[in-house]
Amino acid sequence: MSVRVPLSRRALVGGLAALAAGRVGAQERGPQRVAMLSTNTKASAASWLRAFGEALRERGHVEGLDVVTEHRFADGRADALPALATELAALRPAVFVAPGTIVVQAVRKAAPGVPVVALTGDLTAAGLVADFARPGSGVTGVSFIAASLDAKRLDLLAELLPRGASVLNLADASARTGAAEALKETARARGLTVHVIDARTVPEIEAAFGRAQALRVAGVNVLSSPLLNGNRRRIIELTSRARLPAIYQWPETAEEGGLLGYGPRLTGIYRQLGVFASRILRGANPVELPVEQPTHFELVVNQRAARAIGLRVPQSLLLRADKVIE
Repeated sequence: MSVRVPLSRRALVGGLAALAAGRVGAQERGPQRVAMLSTNTKASAASWLRAFGEALRERGHVEGLDVVTEHRFADGRADALPALATELAALRPAVFVAPGTIVVQAVRKAAPGVPVVALTGDLTAAGLVADFARPGSGVTGVSFIAASLDAKRLDLLAELLPRGASVLNLADASARTGAAEALKETARARGLTVHVIDARTVPEIEAAFGRAQALRVAGVNVLSSPLLNGNRRRIIELTSRARLPAIYQWPETAEEGGLLGYGPRLTGIYRQLGVFASRILRGANPVELPVEQPTHFELVVNQRAARAIGLRVPQSLLLRADKVIE
């Protein structure tokens, strides 16, 4: 049983005065800026940004008082990143949040010396940190094991395809994950023929689907890439039009209309990024903040998308799914 202890008027006044003094102090210092640059559109990133803001609030930050978050969106265009990074750098942020190696590279060029909280497939393979335990640079954040997940998604997609089928691995040369060997091994084990086509822009993605038609592929594995993710709505449209089953790197993409999504939830990852940003705002040295990895992965199956292309998802896959959209 809890016991309520009366709060004296003096203690109450003192507490309120201390809180007010803290807020006045924050106002006098001015809020610190968090700069977030994304390859996505503003609308498609809304849920992740809410998760990031919630993480800051849970750690005591007040938007507009001690922190101001500035967002810029490249709308799936790599060529827009340098100018947007420069625009954000002019605001003198205390920390950058950068999902994707190509985004990290843009912000480090625009603002050398500013700490970066990154989200990439492998921060060490990308040459952004020396070691997960002690990054040794101004970059830290979340690394989501892209190579293993790209191969795992191919394995899941194979359950929808006949043995000997051809699969398009839609890739992005700027986001190489080191998955080539793992993809080949999975293809051999599953009896698949795989084709890799690089694409970064909408015209390149559309051209890739034209080539895929000529190759008579039976499915599409969309590999880890911030640019492909930024253009995922167009990819969903193209796979639906071609009546091809496809799997994507985030569970949320299946909820947005894709057929299959497998990986960690972006909302959860952005909460992790929010915690990193908060620690740096409060004085932590990013050199000493260990890189984290996701620990929970979800498979989402969209039955509506399956019916739209005349596909029957096997019961074995439905039973393994964390979520089935009917």
